[in-house]
Amino acid sequence: MIEAHGAVLAPSLLFGPAAVVSLAASAVLVTRLERLSARFGLSEALLGLIVALAADAPEITSAVSALISGERNIGTGVILGSNAFNLAALLGLAAIVAGRIALHHRVVLLEGAVAL
Repeated sequence: MIEAHGAVLAPSLLFGPAAVVSLAASAVLVTRLERLSARFGLSEALLGLIVALAADAPEITSAVSALISGERNIGTGVILGSNAFNLAALLGLAAIVAGRIALHHRVVLLEGAVAL
């Protein structure tokens, strides 16, 4: 039974530092992308797409790896599940907190075109 506790304890001790490193890396990524955006005059919509691509890189990598391995169902599930979660968690939570979300029609068209 002690081995079972040790098997759970080691990953648990690594989770905190790994989460801190991940959040710090995210902060660095966002600040550097904002600097590049300001330097090259990129629109906020394009910057948002670049950040979203960077944030979704693990899901994209997992899906591509699954597809290359011939696991079409897993690859499709990763992409659909990730998108469904992102929509539900991000838009749903924001709508609950804010009471409503108003998006300019250009944003809806751009995001819809990218999603398709």
